[in-house]
Amino acid sequence: MSNNLRRRCAPAAVLAGLIPVALLAAPAGAAGNTIRCTGNGDFCAATVSIAGGASNRVVTINLTDTDFTRVGVRVIPAASKGAFSISKAGFRAGASQYRFTLNAVKANPRGARIILLFAAGTSD
Repeated sequence: MSNNLRRRCAPAAVLAGLIPVALLAAPAGAAGNTIRCTGNGDFCAATVSIAGGASNRVVTINLTDTDFTRVGVRVIPAASKGAFSISKAGFRAGASQYRFTLNAVKANPRGARIILLFAAGTSD
């Protein structure tokens, strides 16, 4: 299978497999605003804390490659769904970073986080 075809066909099962990796990754970016995306050149996941809220927090995610698109956002716990917003999102630095502004309500419990999923070549 060619590299280009493999990148275009990133299966949902593989992307779903990133969620456990992201859960085991470094703490959910509570200390800083720059977060490392965990994965490889085909896909990666980044975990961002929303515990205790956030007000206009600019978050930068260092991606593992440059040809990614954001393919999903997961929320833990499910009760925090809708208790945050992402705005001004886009790729920077030659598409090797993804930056956005995060706002989250203070009522988000300890350990609350969002997981952003990225994959290469998911659109033609």
